[in-house]
Amino acid sequence: MGEDGYSSGEAGLYLQNTSVQLLHQKKRRRRRMIVCSVVVVVLLITAAVVVRAVLGERGDESPHRQPMKQPDSHSPGTSDKQQQLTNMENPSAMLTAPRGNNTDGKYLLWESELANAYCRGGFNYSNGNLVVPREGMYRVFLQITYEGTPDPCVDELRLTNTVSSISDSYSEPIHLLSAVDTVSCSMKHWKKSLYTAGLFRLEANSRLHVTSVYPKLIVKAEQLVFFGAELLPQ
Repeated sequence: MGEDGYSSGEAGLYLQNTSVQLLHQKKRRRRRMIVCSVVVVVLLITAAVVVRAVLGERGDESPHRQPMKQPDSHSPGTSDKQQQLTNMENPSAMLTAPRGNNTDGKYLLWESELANAYCRGGFNYSNGNLVVPREGMYRVFLQITYEGTPDPCVDELRLTNTVSSISDSYSEPIHLLSAVDTVSCSMKHWKKSLYTAGLFRLEANSRLHVTSVYPKLIVKAEQLVFFGAELLPQ
């Protein structure tokens, strides 16, 4: 009986110690798992922060985030782009009285760049000739103002202006417009403005020019003397 009681007591004590040890082991495992989980979470958060920071820096350096550079007016190609835009405009030209001589002996000369004068959309001017950029229906206009005294008038002056065209199809000048007026020699001082305009179908590269019977009597004022053409909408 004593031995059996002793053995039972030892067995119970052994089981109790074993249970306590197992409990402690489970607690230690839980602590390790918690510590590992915390470490993993911290590492993941740190990695995410680092990746986000790196991507943010790269995004700032991306060319899509760079401020747009304004085109340099002196950079190559700028003048070509401006020329293309100019050629896209509706062709029109306005020539005015020149500052110097107003004739080359045959055709009247004009100012094509200064003040109100211009050539746009492909129009070109050279030595009295206004060159049409492309085929189409054009409005052509001309005004010339004359001013003078009785000298060298005898009876009357017959003032005449003519706009002519030369094209590849017709080498001879074709008269498009004419304006005529007379001035009496009895007038001590006189001034006359002759205006004319019309619509004409012109070929590409046609050359328009103006002739006058009395070029020396033409005033030199751009608001009184002008010549030009413009392409009508198709």
